Amino acid sequence: MSMELRVLRYVVAVADEGGFQAAADRLHMAQPPLSRQIRNLERELGVTLFERRPTRLTEAGAVFVESARRLLADAEAMVEQARRVQPQAPVRLGYVASTAYETVPALMEFVPCECPGVVVDAREGWSPELEIALHDRRLDVVISHSIEPREGLDRFVLRREPLVAVVGETHPLAGRGAVSLRDLRGETFCFLNRQLAPAYHDYVLAALHSTGETFETWEHPVPGLRQSPLRGGEGFTVVCRSAAVRLLGAHAALELTDELPPVVIEAVWRSGALSAAAQRFLRAARKLSHARGWLP
Repeated sequence: MSMELRVLRYVVAVADEGGFQAAADRLHMAQPPLSRQIRNLERELGVTLFERRPTRLTEAGAVFVESARRLLADAEAMVEQARRVQPQAPVRLGYVASTAYETVPALMEFVPCECPGVVVDAREGWSPELEIALHDRRLDVVISHSIEPREGLDRFVLRREPLVAVVGETHPLAGRGAVSLRDLRGETFCFLNRQLAPAYHDYVLAALHSTGETFETWEHPVPGLRQSPLRGGEGFTVVCRSAAVRLLGAHAALELTDELPPVVIEAVWRSGALSAAAQRFLRAARKLSHARGWLP
């Protein structure tokens, strides 16, 4: 008889969550294959581990789960001991500027605690250059909101963030907590050149136009969020909420009452090309995303 650790994890997840669907959600898989794997295990063992409807452990299942927990803990300890002996190459991470204020710092703080021994070598860039570096194998993982789906790339959504408006601190609307795009009618929209982040550029302009409002657009000659994104303090821009609250200089961030689609921030990597360290990094990123409530 052979039992994979993966199936043991399935059994423990169902026991912990008290149901097959909740366990499938926790394991990021569909419920039918989870149920099928546990049925196959029960058939192989010749015992029933769970009563169905409602789901609960049988007496034999409780004994099995207790042993499974010990085996999984021992296996994890064995892997960690081996990893401490064998140095791992760093995970080469690329990220866009708007994730540098909260998302990436949170990852850089969380990963060493969750994955001892995993070292992350991070660099910032614009999405097109990060995607090229990913294909050229100079990066392992990219955190971005603007790498379009392509063959050879895998991804998962790490975070969804609302857009907020940013104006100068002396702007007539600066004292308001929230505005609509209609309130900004006649203002100049300050933004980056499309070549720097084509998908993000198109998404933001489409989001603005979806409200029926149109704005004169000014492209910043030195784009980025480490200097004022406005033209001499005039006009307005929109950025992710986590970036807006950390902008340097004399700015005011205003919630938008318009129903705009959120910015989708993804972890992207080459299909079938992840090192063990990069796989651990991505598992930690998923765990952090759920812990922080980044996917409302």
